[in-house]
Amino acid sequence: LRVAEEDLASKEAALAKLQAKYDNAMAEKQALEDEAIKTRKKLTAARALISGLSGERERWEEESQELKMKIGRLIGDVSLCSAFLSYAGAFNQEFRNILTENWLKDMRERVIPFTPGIQDKITQFLVSEATVGEWNLQGLPTDDLSVQNGIIVTTATRYPLLIDPQAQANTWIKNREGDNNLKVTKLNHRYFKNHLEDALNNGFPILIEDVEDELDPMLDPILEKQFVRSGKSLKVRLGDEECDVTDGFMLYITTRIANPKYSPEVFAKAAIIDFAVTMNGLEQQLLTRVVNKERVELEEQRHALLETVNKNKKQLEQLEEDLLFRLSTSKKGLLDDDTLVEVLAKTKSTTAEVKEKLASASEMEAKINEAREEYRPVATRGSIMYFLVAEMALVNNNYQTSLKQFLAWFDLAIETAEASP
Repeated sequence: LRVAEEDLASKEAALAKLQAKYDNAMAEKQALEDEAIKTRKKLTAARALISGLSGERERWEEESQELKMKIGRLIGDVSLCSAFLSYAGAFNQEFRNILTENWLKDMRERVIPFTPGIQDKITQFLVSEATVGEWNLQGLPTDDLSVQNGIIVTTATRYPLLIDPQAQANTWIKNREGDNNLKVTKLNHRYFKNHLEDALNNGFPILIEDVEDELDPMLDPILEKQFVRSGKSLKVRLGDEECDVTDGFMLYITTRIANPKYSPEVFAKAAIIDFAVTMNGLEQQLLTRVVNKERVELEEQRHALLETVNKNKKQLEQLEEDLLFRLSTSKKGLLDDDTLVEVLAKTKSTTAEVKEKLASASEMEAKINEAREEYRPVATRGSIMYFLVAEMALVNNNYQTSLKQFLAWFDLAIETAEASP
């Protein structure tokens, strides 16, 4: 029995060794299978990445080279744009061009690198096409001066004071901030202080209309941003009281005076911007009015097209931003990040689709613009007539006219004119 038991024990020991060997072999087999599955997934991901990035390499290499060159020219470009935002707002287009040329001359003398032709690309440097398209839909005129004004209003660190004799800025701000509980008031309004406190405490934008050459001293602490941090919130003294400055608060001030005489102190406190209508800007507005009267369906098509193009450009920007964000923040290797591969595939297909839509929209826009150009002479003549009539005020104050009044007469003239063949 003892011999048999010893024999059994030795056999069991041998079996245990074999079992351990078997278990190790099975574990190794499972590890190899897992590795094979993982490798197949990586291979699939690699194929997807190669497919997704094919065609991008050349563009990215070009953009990489362009970025290196832009970084070298960044000091001059940023200096020029900062000077433009700080000082150019109060001048018309002609004086803005003179200022810009003087700054460029100074930078050349100091051998500061800048992008050639940056004076014509300031708007592209400071704002995206999608944002400008959105502003135009909100009622901002499409001419360069108005776009520059829009940039200064939204980008400058000081609160804007807009010289707005034709109420163009007023209209744009009301459309732009309409969904943000915009409060509209005047300095002589009986509840002006209440309106201001309400906007500050609740984080609403506020528009103060029709100011004169002098501003209410009550606005000084806000214009000078004398905000004091108290705990997590900011406070400002308004008269005898302290008010919270809540996120979302924005102050807009407009004046109807065409050539106001503000003191240097006001220029230092606020970003004064000349929003007076230009001949080119008014021509574009009148062209839209004429087409609205004569070819309503054409203007509706154009408006719908602008909205579509703007939406597609925004989508394109968002897709690129999402992809670059995921590429830069991915903790795993590129081949191990399944989400990244999916995003890349989706981005590529959607980008191709959006670009196709934009190309189609561009063709349609060219056709619509060609049809609109038939009415250009009427808009040009209307613009010239407005500025001639407006200058009559220099002869006698009784000849003053508003743009609103002129537009009403312009519409009436179209309605009563003899039809052209």
